[in-house]
Amino acid sequence: MKPSPIWTARASRKAPTPGAPCAPSWKTPSPAASSAKARSRCIRGVPATSSPLRQTRGVLTLHTMDTWPTTLSKFGLDDPFEPARAAPRMRKALRDATPFMDVKPPALERVEDLTVPGAAGDIPARLYVPFGSAEPAPTCLFMHGGGYVIGDIETHDRLCQRLAAHGGVRVLAIDYRLAPEHPFPAAVEDCQAVFDWLVGEGGQARIGADPARIAVAGDSAGGGLAAMLGQTRRSAIRFQLLIYPLLQLVERRKPKPKVLEGHLLANFTLEQVARAYLSDLDQAADTRVSPLLENDLAGLPPAHIFAAELDPLLDEGKAYRDRLLALGIPVGYTLGKALPHGYANLTAILPGTKPIIDQMAIALGDGLRG
Repeated sequence: MKPSPIWTARASRKAPTPGAPCAPSWKTPSPAASSAKARSRCIRGVPATSSPLRQTRGVLTLHTMDTWPTTLSKFGLDDPFEPARAAPRMRKALRDATPFMDVKPPALERVEDLTVPGAAGDIPARLYVPFGSAEPAPTCLFMHGGGYVIGDIETHDRLCQRLAAHGGVRVLAIDYRLAPEHPFPAAVEDCQAVFDWLVGEGGQARIGADPARIAVAGDSAGGGLAAMLGQTRRSAIRFQLLIYPLLQLVERRKPKPKVLEGHLLANFTLEQVARAYLSDLDQAADTRVSPLLENDLAGLPPAHIFAAELDPLLDEGKAYRDRLLALGIPVGYTLGKALPHGYANLTAILPGTKPIIDQMAIALGDGLRG
């Protein structure tokens, strides 16, 4: 990596009308999905689409929705979650699949690549600036998901663009080091280093961040890293956006219905995550790995948790919500009914997820400006 920050304008588009946030452009679900009969049989709010999903009277059902491997095979893509696959191939497979899984994002004023100094070297990052963003600007640090093994800026590029555009805030996404090449605590150290840079002079001078209006956000493993920052940097954070967060690697989760097998995430996958991420399984008790185990949650920043009903991580998200609420910490909670883990990156496969992603962006914007 080069020793100094790199700034490369990646996108510059003209806005229809200056201002932030931009209005969401999602279409509402089809009328068929709103009928009582449809609600009893379908993934709520998810209209039918053409291939790779089958159609059943205009809606998708749990029994007709293709499994994750089947969906990828229709595009001739490798399954990035195949346990026997080497990590580099897994990462490439997910990057290759992303354009087929996620629809085109909204326009932004600019998107820039840069690097942030870290203890082990420069950390790649990407800044998303919405139209009408004046400095110093409310800014969110985003950590991608992928079980600490896969995922990167590219796989979550479209989600970050939506959060920035519809939330009217700047988003800084980072490529923290991944396991198994870089086991715990490498990812934690990278996230803490970027956060400290963001709230310091670097963030103010380089990207125009307002240190008084900083949020953390992430999905899955990235949501766990965001929760970790919420605990270890609590006094400097205004808001937390936790998207189906992975909050513990200690306890075995309750078995989920058989219909969920093959849909992106299962308990056996989480066991593989622990083996890849931790050099010693006893490290799972470290609260930087399992934020749900932290005893002292007093003074944490307000949060909004977005959950997926068809997700092994559902229970721990609820448990974290309940603990924060018991301490009087403001917590919003949105459950994606009959949606699988990872739905925020599946807008092309599950179009009904678009409104809930709008809610994520709005919650982020409100949390930083409130």
